[in-house]
Amino acid sequence: MPHLVKRVRLAKSDVQYIRTASGNCVLHCGDHRYLRNASYKDKVYWKCSKWRKQCRSRIITHVLPSGQSRYDISGVHNHQ
Repeated sequence: MPHLVKRVRLAKSDVQYIRTASGNCVLHCGDHRYLRNASYKDKVYWKCSKWRKQCRSRIITHVLPSGQSRYDISGVHNHQ
């Protein structure tokens, strides 16, 4: 069983926002796709698109006061 790892900071070049045909925004990081799960204040929480298969990988995007974004990823994927 995979275990959770500490949060790792991602570079802006590691992530890409894509708009789907239905108008939803998804976040791509490597070979994985993340769905917007929730937002609160300056944070947006994203969950792996394979969350129904019990994948625990998550990304949190932070909008900093300077207007820049910070990306933190946690968890490991249980799939390819």
